[in-house]
Amino acid sequence: MTQQPLVIVGGGMAGAMLALLLRRHGTEKVVLVESHPLTLPDKPPLTPSFDARSTALSAGTLVVLDKLGLGDAIREHAAAIGTVHVSRQSRLGTTRMSAEEEGVEQLGAVVENRWLGFVLLGALFSDDGISVRAPDTLASIRRLDDGYRINLASGESLETPLLIAADGARSKTREWLGISARDHDTGHDALIANLSLATPHDGVAYERFLNDGPLALLPLPDQRMALVWTGPRDQVAQWMALTDSEVLAQLQARCPAEAPRLTGIGERQRYPLVLTEACAQVVPHAVVVGNAAHTLHPVAGQGFNLTVRDLVALAQTVGGNPNPGSLSTLRAYAEQREKDQALISQTSRWVPELFRVQQPLFAHSRQLGLVALDIMPGLRSGFAKRAMGL
Repeated sequence: MTQQPLVIVGGGMAGAMLALLLRRHGTEKVVLVESHPLTLPDKPPLTPSFDARSTALSAGTLVVLDKLGLGDAIREHAAAIGTVHVSRQSRLGTTRMSAEEEGVEQLGAVVENRWLGFVLLGALFSDDGISVRAPDTLASIRRLDDGYRINLASGESLETPLLIAADGARSKTREWLGISARDHDTGHDALIANLSLATPHDGVAYERFLNDGPLALLPLPDQRMALVWTGPRDQVAQWMALTDSEVLAQLQARCPAEAPRLTGIGERQRYPLVLTEACAQVVPHAVVVGNAAHTLHPVAGQGFNLTVRDLVALAQTVGGNPNPGSLSTLRAYAEQREKDQALISQTSRWVPELFRVQQPLFAHSRQLGLVALDIMPGLRSGFAKRAMGL
């Protein structure tokens, strides 16, 4: 039997970030358990893949990565977002948020997941205070007076004062902790793909609200953009069945006039938009984070950035704490994060619905809101700072 201070189940981006943040905030040892192999490739994934998935990082998340000493490496192979262009198809009114107006170097950045993962794994394996168990899984857990006893499938047993579930929306760890979750099926799916362009994107991200759902184009390195196109499930099925030239034509017709001309599309993937929310995020000696705690609609790309703010707050609360699993400590963390989580969750859920309403008076008022954002710098700046996580 070995005694370990903290155990994280789930070695994805959330689990890896949390392990690094806990170490930075005074936790002596962290064990990270992941069901898939975690190994660094022999060579860094420097060559962009046309079909690679990507993540939008807000300015606030980039600040966190800077504090971990990883920001420069991430930016080296990321595309900066200098401007966000928001519009509604077939309606007047747009707004543009710019890094220059906000006095920041960039509003955010978009990075391929494989490069982000490579940088995070490199930091994990170079930290002697982080022990990685991968591939391995939980076989059972047992509640103790002062924490949990964890039995791994490999046969190893660990005791910890704080067990952290970071194993995704269908978290088995959350289930074993007795924490239920609510699912909200939006009836919509997201079509994800990468696009090639005839001209450079110039660091502009586009959020376009359509009758059937929002469409986002996010800048990527090498004259590419990441597409997130959402709509009713049967509509997305039709988009998936189109040829590349047909889907490009439909996309181009829906894009703002200012957007670059689209010349190619990579592999298309489809994801159901089922939003999950844990009924509790903390219990004595355990906490759920990341997608195990909440998943969001992809509009505005806030999911991972909200999680990073959660992880920073958790690391600050329990890192170096002599009793990190006490219910009072974990409740303090949950209460600190409640307002931000509620605001982002509700906004990401209801904004797409509001832009789908076709009632003329409501649609007119909505467009006036976009116009107001465009002509009132103070209002636009407040919106931008929230989106940047600042």
